[in-house]
Amino acid sequence: MKHRLLLLISLIGLLTIGSTAAASAAPASHHKATSQAQYCVAMAEPTGSTATPVATCYSTFAASIFAATGGRVRLPASAKPGSVTPGQLNAGAAVPATTYVLSIDWAYTDFTGPSLTWEQSSKCGSFQASSMPSGWNDVVSSVETFSGCANTLYQNINFGGNTFSIGRNNSAATLGSLNNETSSEKWCTSKPC
Repeated sequence: MKHRLLLLISLIGLLTIGSTAAASAAPASHHKATSQAQYCVAMAEPTGSTATPVATCYSTFAASIFAATGGRVRLPASAKPGSVTPGQLNAGAAVPATTYVLSIDWAYTDFTGPSLTWEQSSKCGSFQASSMPSGWNDVVSSVETFSGCANTLYQNINFGGNTFSIGRNNSAATLGSLNNETSSEKWCTSKPC
């Protein structure tokens, strides 16, 4: 009887230790997956939509641009984030475009770090994101605009608070006091949106 009790206590101890180790390991593997897929793409919503855009993330910047342009633009696998030019985004223009890049948000200043590429099925018009995709609220610190778009970033969801506007086909290497403060965005043909 004493032997069975000792065996039972040992078994419970092993199960407890195993559960604790598994729980401790889970966040580490989740963090690893997140850091590998740091180049994201989201569809801007039509004006008036309150839907939260969903971002799909990729392990390389080239893969994110390939996805954002519907496969029309193939950057070299070694393409560095922040190095894409309007000429590259418009490459293959003879192929009918199914998606256009409106802007690229960067997590760090000077167009570096993780990126969020905004796409739409038509060139710049009137689009918005009343809130940022998961993982992108209060993250953006630099922005590039494309496809004839201007961009206005807002401090709060639903276009409230302080703003920062960027002109058509232009860029901002830093957002100043709005660095890491963006919670919603709009795209239009002339600033401010």
